[in-house]
Amino acid sequence: MAIIMKDTAATYDIFSISLEAHQPAITITSNWWFVGVVAVLIIVYFLLKKRCSKLAKWQSLEVEISGTPKITYKVERNYENLYIANRIHIELTTRKAAIPIDENHDSIEEVYNSWYKLFNIIRDEIKTVPGKYLKDHDPTEALVGLTRKILNDGLRPHLTEHQAKFRKWLDNAKTEHKYKDLSPQEIQKQYPDFENLVKSMKEVNTVLANYANELDKLIKGKK
Repeated sequence: MAIIMKDTAATYDIFSISLEAHQPAITITSNWWFVGVVAVLIIVYFLLKKRCSKLAKWQSLEVEISGTPKITYKVERNYENLYIANRIHIELTTRKAAIPIDENHDSIEEVYNSWYKLFNIIRDEIKTVPGKYLKDHDPTEALVGLTRKILNDGLRPHLTEHQAKFRKWLDNAKTEHKYKDLSPQEIQKQYPDFENLVKSMKEVNTVLANYANELDKLIKGKK
C-alpha cells in the first residue's frame, strides 16, 4: 500500500507499506519530506503541552478584610481564571477603588459613585461567567467565591453603614447658605462623622488594593 501525492510537475511517494509473502514481515518506507513534517508536528505538540502545563499551576491569593486574619484561596492559574481575573483587575485599577484615597483632594461623593458602579459591574461580571467554567473547573469557583467575599465582606458593609447617611447629609449641605463658597472637599469635611467615614473608606480601599495586587500576581504568574 502506498500513499502518493501527484501534481502536474512531479509524483511524490509519501510512504508505502509492503508485506513479505514468504515471511511474517512488514516493510514501511517513506521520504525525508514526510518524516520532517511529522517531526515538526511532534515538536510543536510537546512545546504546546509544556506551555499549558507551565500555565496550569495553583496559586494562593491572600486578602485581609478589615483586620481579620488573611483569607487564603487556592486558585488554579488556568485560562478561565486569567480571563475572569483580568476583567476584575481592570475594573479595580481604572476606578477610584484600588488607588489610595486622599480626603483632602478627592471628592467622597465621586468615590462613592465609583464604588457603587464597581460593585455592580463586578457583580455582573460574576453573573456572566460562562456556566462551563463553573461546571468543568472547580478552581474557577474559588476565584469567584473570593470575589464575592471581597464585595460582600469588604465593600458592602461600608456602603450599608455610611453611604446613605453621607449622601443625605451632603444633599442638604449643598443647599445651605453657609457652605455656598466652599469647595466639595471643604464641604465634606463638615460632615459630623467625617473622621470615622474616612477611616472606614481607607480600610475598604486597602482591601480592594490588596485584592487588585493579588489578581495582578495571578495574571503575571508571580509569587
